[in-house]
Parts: sequence; structure tokens; C-alpha cells
Amino acid sequence: MSADTLRILQIAHNHPLFPAGGTEAVAMSLHRQALLGGHDSWFLGALDRDLTSPHPGAHMMALSADQREAALFTDSFDYSMLAQSDSLGFLREFGDYLAALRPDVVHFHHVINFGLEALFVARRRLPAARIVVTMHDYYLICANNGQLFKHRDQTRCDGPSLIQCRKCQPSLSAERLKLRELDVAAALSMCDALVSPSMFLKAKMEDALPVDRPVTFIENGYLGADASCGPRTTADGVTVFGYFGNVSAIKGLDHLLQALAVLKASGKTGFRLHVHGSQLYKDAEFQARLDAALAEVKSEVQFFGAYRAEDLPMLMADVDCVVFPSVWWENAPLVVYEALHHGKEIIAYPHGGAAEILTRHEAGKLARRSDVASLAAALQACIETAADPRPAAMRRLPGAQELLDAHLALYRGAASPENRLSTAVL
Repeated sequence: MSADTLRILQIAHNHPLFPAGGTEAVAMSLHRQALLGGHDSWFLGALDRDLTSPHPGAHMMALSADQREAALFTDSFDYSMLAQSDSLGFLREFGDYLAALRPDVVHFHHVINFGLEALFVARRRLPAARIVVTMHDYYLICANNGQLFKHRDQTRCDGPSLIQCRKCQPSLSAERLKLRELDVAAALSMCDALVSPSMFLKAKMEDALPVDRPVTFIENGYLGADASCGPRTTADGVTVFGYFGNVSAIKGLDHLLQALAVLKASGKTGFRLHVHGSQLYKDAEFQARLDAALAEVKSEVQFFGAYRAEDLPMLMADVDCVVFPSVWWENAPLVVYEALHHGKEIIAYPHGGAAEILTRHEAGKLARRSDVASLAAALQACIETAADPRPAAMRRLPGAQELLDAHLALYRGAASPENRLSTAVL
């Protein structure tokens, strides 16, 4: 390899071949864009047996013909403590893989499935490598699914505190929560750089992380194909709203259905909703809210199920407005960039990363508050102006190459560690 060529390993907690989200999409985009740029790039995910089965006697499976994409199997990860206990299986296999590959850069996009221990393994096996961690959510500071969201009262959490964390996670003692904080600090001391895709998350993490290190902001941007579907062409006098994403308690589909029910009860007509996404996990309380709201607007709503990323332009072509009603501190939702690229009106709540993206790119409409009544008012405003011509979003969004370029600058600028191996105990 030339001096300018880097051997880069992107690590994510899943692989886009399986049900995956924005984290895996960003990691895979960096991997494939680096390959196009002549770098020696590799991708390693992690899978459990609910997704697929490993080959007999194997801990790892190749997931691409060139074997540059692969996954390790795990069934021993502790989500609350971010701990991978399988030191003789998973972690040993991971360490052997690193020793064989010898990457210049190891970029973790999550510690889920790999565990905080994987950072120690990476530093021990690769003492001269640059280790980067991107924080796509709040797992490092929140033991409640990394969401900073209080499910018991459906409110957002401003940040970790012992009393509030114990209310959300009563099974975790104060001692274990403190141990988790110390474990995170020790693991991050193995890294050369921390990255956030939003300024909002950057501020949250710098305020709460138990490490004295700045977080670098690198915007994800739009990572899809260049073609844009543009405005919906059917002139039927109906405003078609679109919901794109997983169906879960924190994504706010129940809020959207309730807001549409408010409009219908007030006599407003001339709208439909296309729901693209599936419910990956059962949640009886959320399902009850969803069913109750749906009963009021069932004739105006159509469910299409899960979708493939490559089908998104075709699906967005059939909607006028993309609604993003996520109720948690969403970090940097890719669907907002996708809607911007395709020239769609966008409505979102005024909190978290979605609001940041729309403000930065001077687009979309934010509900006045993060509640159903405000969302209904924003939807009504969109319906009443649906006949007005709306220019396609021709803004220059950062794309896959800009994302790679920013990371390459970080990879090359990250100082190689010299005195960190003494604390790497694995």
C-alpha cells in the first residue's frame, strides 16, 4: 500500500443485511466509500442467533463475496453494563481477527454486542492503531437503552443522575451504576478520538461523559443515490403524509395518529398517512396506545411494512410531507436528510437532532412544542398550504464523500497512543 492508503476497520453492532438502523448505514457508507477511494477497508458487525445462525464450530461469518464484510456471533452481551463476558470465545476471536488484519484505524460505531472490553482488546492487540468511537446515541451515559427517555412517564431525560437512573433501572444498584461509569471512562481512555453526528449529542456527551476529552462533530448528511424523486405528481387534492422508520414507543407514531385524530375530529379532511416501517419488538402498553389512536383514523391510514433503503425514493415519491414525530432526543436521523434530498416538506418536533438538521439547512416546519396538539397544528398548516407550489430541496447536503473526507482527516490527525497499554488488561 502507498503511504496515503489506510487500512481501516469499521465496526458496528449489526450488519445492514439484517434489520438495522442509521448507525450501520453510516458505518457501511464509510467502508464502501473508502474502498472506492482506494483504501484497504473492512467492515465487522455482530449478530446474535435471533438474526441468523453461525456455521458449526465458528464464531464468525463472511457476509460479502470479497470477505471484507463479516460478523461475529454473540449471545453473552449485557446491555445495562455494556459488558461482553465471553472472553474465551467472542473477545478472543475478535482479538485474533485484529491481529491478523492489522488495521491502521479501528472505528467503533457502537460498543453494543462488542462490549467496552473490545476497546481494551483493540488497544492491546494494536498498540499503534488509531481508535475512534462514534456515539450514535446515549448508551455511554444512559443504561436505559441509551435513549435518555423516561418510559414510565413518557418524558425526555436531561442527563444521567443517580436518583433518576435508579428510577428507570431499579434493578441496577448505585454501586453498579457507578461501576458502569468507571468502566466507560476506562474504556474511552483507550481511544484517540470521539465523534458525534450532531451538535446536540456532542453537548450532551461532553457534559455527562466521565472523560476530559472534546467530541468532534461530523455531520452524517445524505448517503443515498444522487437521483431525487421531487414533489408528488398526482393532483388529487389530498395531502399525503409519510412516516418512515421503526414502529416503537420512542418513534412517536402514536403521537402522529393522535394528531391526525384531532384534525379529523375538528372536521378537517383531505389527508392520508402512509406508514413505512415495522414493529421489531413487542410492547403491550405502546400497542394499546397505537390501537386506540388508529381506531379514530383507520380509513385514512395505510401500513406498508418494512422497506429497503434502495426503495426509499420510490416510496417518498408518493408522499407530500414526511413527518418525524420522534419523542426522544433523536441524534442525527438519516430519514430527515433523505426527505430533504427528495424535496419533501418535513414536520418534526422541536427537540434533538431532527430540529438541529432542519434549522441548519433552513428547511421544514417544527411544531411549536413537543406535544400532540402542536403536531396537529403543524399538520393542519401543511394541509392548508398543500396546493401551493413547493420547490424541491436543492440545498447542497453533505454526502458520502464528504463524510469520508472528514473522517480521513480525523484518522490521520488522531495521535497514536504511547502510554495507554498499561491499563489495557484484556
